[in-house]
Amino acid sequence: MQPDPWNSLPRQSRLSSQAGLKKVLFRSSKVDEILNDQFQPTKADGTLPGTLTDQRGNVVRYEIRMNKVLFDYVVANKLYQSEKQSSFPEISAPVGSILVKAAWREVSPEEQGRFYTALADVQNLEGDRYQEKLMGLVGFHVMTKTASAPQWIWSTYEQIDNVEGLHPSFFNPDCPSCLQNQQTQPQVPNQITRETPIPAVDPDCSQKSAAVDNIVALNQVIQKGLGDSVWRHYQLINTQWPVPSRQPSSPSTVFTVLPTVLANTTMESYIQKSSSCMGCHAIARSSNAQQYRSADFSFTFADARPVLKNTQIIPPPRSPKTNWARDNWNSILRGYQIANKTYETLPQYVPQAKLHCASCHLSVGADPKASSWFGMIKKYQYPETDDLQKRINSCFEHSLNGLPLPLERDNPESQALITYMQWLDQEAERFKITLPKTAYPNIQKLNGDSKLGQAIFEQKCAFCHGLNGEGRYGSNTYYRPALWGNQSFNRLAGLAQTETLAKFLKSNMPYQFGGNLTDQEAWDLASFIDRQPRPQGPYQKP
Repeated sequence: MQPDPWNSLPRQSRLSSQAGLKKVLFRSSKVDEILNDQFQPTKADGTLPGTLTDQRGNVVRYEIRMNKVLFDYVVANKLYQSEKQSSFPEISAPVGSILVKAAWREVSPEEQGRFYTALADVQNLEGDRYQEKLMGLVGFHVMTKTASAPQWIWSTYEQIDNVEGLHPSFFNPDCPSCLQNQQTQPQVPNQITRETPIPAVDPDCSQKSAAVDNIVALNQVIQKGLGDSVWRHYQLINTQWPVPSRQPSSPSTVFTVLPTVLANTTMESYIQKSSSCMGCHAIARSSNAQQYRSADFSFTFADARPVLKNTQIIPPPRSPKTNWARDNWNSILRGYQIANKTYETLPQYVPQAKLHCASCHLSVGADPKASSWFGMIKKYQYPETDDLQKRINSCFEHSLNGLPLPLERDNPESQALITYMQWLDQEAERFKITLPKTAYPNIQKLNGDSKLGQAIFEQKCAFCHGLNGEGRYGSNTYYRPALWGNQSFNRLAGLAQTETLAKFLKSNMPYQFGGNLTDQEAWDLASFIDRQPRPQGPYQKP
């Protein structure tokens, strides 16, 4: 659907009882509905929504805006159409493009003097109606593309009462026992603190690669100059800018950033210690579901419709399509469940690691670029030999750092996994999947630099896997796997081999944005990860 002309009334407002209002707020999460389903970097706990609730129980609303330079580029190239965007050679926003991501909370008339406010049509959490409310701006990112910064320059600002002062919006000073920076259900107030201080030390300009401005002093100067303006109640948190690659031919997604971490308490509330605006946005991709193409650091392009699906990945089992599948449906579903929730389903065999078969065999063995399970029956000559059961056990003992399944043919767990693999072969034929010749696509053989790999990890991986590779298991629920440590795979696992890991990373990481890394980045990152501590293996019962 073609966007309305620049600066026209939003369509949602025409459906509300208060038509004519210029601002419409319908997002209750920092990221949009497309990313919520698959990739939610603002969440530390995958079992809870990525909402933020103020101390009055009101859920914060979000909006994303672009300036006319970027709007005209999108419209002229019809990038709002997923089919057009998918075939577009390269999304590259013009110099002068600006994106703004803003957070708003409901305010009372008495608070107006401390907030930039706007009357807005606000969608309820059920999504079925709008209500007029007075909203106050509590935080915003400003991204600006310049000739010298093709990765954009990222600045973030907040209202000064967010987590400090007499009546903080998102912190209750009278509740010392409240869990801090933890997700809650919508309308249950969050207890937010600032985990990365605003820089308050004068820079050492002799250290150009580490110089950071005294932002606190800068804010004081600016706030004083603003006089009685409502903007004196806002402050710059910091600005992140790119340090380009030393290789001029490198794509724009290869860079380092200063400072490494940048977080806004209203938008990266739960991942402040590992938040990197540029690192996260570097993985943004176009609507091309078959091949990674950069979306120039903007997830906004993911709003193109209709959403295109990767036709080379088999969807999960929903209903049997053949007589054989009907006869074996319970075993197929059981095999899928074991592969998708391995340590939860079989704790007696995976007592220490918090991993699934699907942690490595992405899309539960149905992705041709991620060590798929297509052709396993033929390759291991099942049922003529027990080699397939032995191969499964190798994964349990090494990649899951666990214990082997019994080799008996009637063992229900191994039989369920094998039946699921047989179903995958049938589905691959039905979907006309191009079967892979290798576990992962080959990449150039290079030497990895673990120090560079650490920088890449901090920029592009830590917001999912944690700064210490510990993974995400909020509410004791798997969200992203541990990459090292006692809950990860052991030294005998396939991914403990640097070359194998580099191939996996190149094709598949960041998750659902595989292809973002260059071959060299994949090798650097693999070298860093494989240097980290992990169990030697195999697992020994206490």
